[in-house]
Amino acid sequence: MQHPPAQPPGSASAARDVAEARTIAAQRAAEARTAAALHAAAYASALAGQATAQAAYDTNRLAYASARADYDAVTSRATLVHGLSIGADARADASRRALATLVRARMQQSDGASSLDVLLSEPAGDDLLYRLGTLDTLSRLTANLDEVQAHVQADAERAQSLRDQDAGLQSLLATIPLDATRTEMESAETALGAATTEVATLAASAPSAPSTPVAFETTPLPEQLSLPDLLSRADVGQLSSQGWAFPAIGNVTDGFGPRPDRPLPGVGDFHRGTDIGAACGAAVYAATSGVVTAAGPQGTYGNWIQIDHGNGIETGYAHIADGQTFVSVGESVIAGQVIAGVGSTGASTGCHLHFEVRIDGTAIDAQPFLDQRGVRLAR
Repeated sequence: MQHPPAQPPGSASAARDVAEARTIAAQRAAEARTAAALHAAAYASALAGQATAQAAYDTNRLAYASARADYDAVTSRATLVHGLSIGADARADASRRALATLVRARMQQSDGASSLDVLLSEPAGDDLLYRLGTLDTLSRLTANLDEVQAHVQADAERAQSLRDQDAGLQSLLATIPLDATRTEMESAETALGAATTEVATLAASAPSAPSTPVAFETTPLPEQLSLPDLLSRADVGQLSSQGWAFPAIGNVTDGFGPRPDRPLPGVGDFHRGTDIGAACGAAVYAATSGVVTAAGPQGTYGNWIQIDHGNGIETGYAHIADGQTFVSVGESVIAGQVIAGVGSTGASTGCHLHFEVRIDGTAIDAQPFLDQRGVRLAR
């Protein structure tokens, strides 16, 4: 019995197998491209949402900080005025009683009653000279009753003025939206946390590249970043799952390293940080999550904040404006949280942020460190 001859390698059946394999590979590549494009779009949308949430949080945090400062200032003034008002009321009351005593004394004199009756109403004793002195004082005061009345009137007017100020300050306190701004800030913080979590989740679930090289074109994402660049915005390193943020918005005006020409006497010839030019009062952001370990004056740094991020990594923020430190030691912060306002305190020639990164206490160049975490400071 004869068998049909085997198909040669170039037969139609083999060609169909190759074509089918190519079709399957093309379908898988198309699916991978679609998945990557959808993920890129979702990630871009999440980043935009995070940026919007961050801006809302910054605005509300500054509003709360302003309301808190106003409330504390008015409360301090109200406490002082209230104390003065109580004292003025007591003084005015004493003045009125003294005036009444003098008026009675003058009426006694006008009725012909002798002041000596007061002395002779009781047997003279050791306090006779004291009572004589008292009568002499009453006599001199009743002779200048108009002047005494003027003093009483002044005391009464001062007491009334302080009472009016006290009432006005209490009314002003009621108009300061402290509770409302705190509630809005907390709501914005919750929204920012949800947006940040969404970004981190999408960053961790990026689809793998197809095994077969595939042409990939899509609409440029925000800031003209590719998908890998976008993914690098979320910190997938050892320090934080919340990502990294710009410490301030502005151009780098002085970098890390030797500084032969020192801007001011007393500063070192080696610049341990990176200076970022920003307007006075502009927001200063926590570079990533951590715990505040210092918040106060620090020599040539002026007002200074230091944050411990764990694993030996710390960041520092110098020259903060007076009255614009919004965090305290022991407070936990998240990436991008507004912690202060830009200033020019300490050894500074103008408003800017001096930003430092330290590893195990040693300052390093912050620019390449942030570059590796997707935050590229403007040169």
